[in-house]
Amino acid sequence: MSSNQSVDRALTVLWILNGLQQATVTEIAEELGVHKSTASRLLAVLEQHRLVVRQPGSMAYELGHGVLQLASTVRSQNDLTRSAQLLVEMVAEHFQLTANVAIRDEIFAVNIAQSAPSKRFFTPRQYVGRRTPGHATSSGKVLLAFADRTVQDQVLSAKLETFTEHTITDPVCLAEEFALTKERGWAVSNNEWDADMTAVAVPLLGLSGTVIAAVSVTGFTHDLPPDTFKTRAEELETLVQRHGRLLE
Repeated sequence: MSSNQSVDRALTVLWILNGLQQATVTEIAEELGVHKSTASRLLAVLEQHRLVVRQPGSMAYELGHGVLQLASTVRSQNDLTRSAQLLVEMVAEHFQLTANVAIRDEIFAVNIAQSAPSKRFFTPRQYVGRRTPGHATSSGKVLLAFADRTVQDQVLSAKLETFTEHTITDPVCLAEEFALTKERGWAVSNNEWDADMTAVAVPLLGLSGTVIAAVSVTGFTHDLPPDTFKTRAEELETLVQRHGRLLE
């Protein structure tokens, strides 16, 4: 039996138990069309991962608590995305700039919500679900600045891509950028990923006080000039603290 076939059968077992509520090895083997020994091995693996559990005093199996744990994670992520979308819509209208919420994925930032102001004719590129360079984006800098040192070391030792003449790729300069970001509590991207595009980002804190995401505003340089970075960052920070009720 190939590994792909084993995975397919194991997942089918979960769906069988989802429909039948409980089932014995014999019943599962019949549903799968396999020998009882094959069904028993599949159930043993699923039981090790707490995805199924055998009832005491019974030969029947049912779905385990591991499935509930996976389901709660998906539900939590969906809640985070919905809340993030509401937040960026408000931020975009307030600043009349494109707003994003991003989370960290290794040394990258991944946008989970994006909104453009309704009064703008310019439609920004859609980045939801896409990895963006952590070293060249304001959100990425925030997420990396507040990440563990091991994560920062991974970035600083990597061969980083240059997107514009302003992209920071020198490890010493980038380390200083992370330190400055953490000290002042906000980051900028000044024509570092796209020419003539600037951005400001601030951290979004979870219930435990840890950084769970970054909220940013992005615009053309004439809409978000460097001399407004500090003011916009402080304004964004106030807005996020007031309305960023996202759960970990």
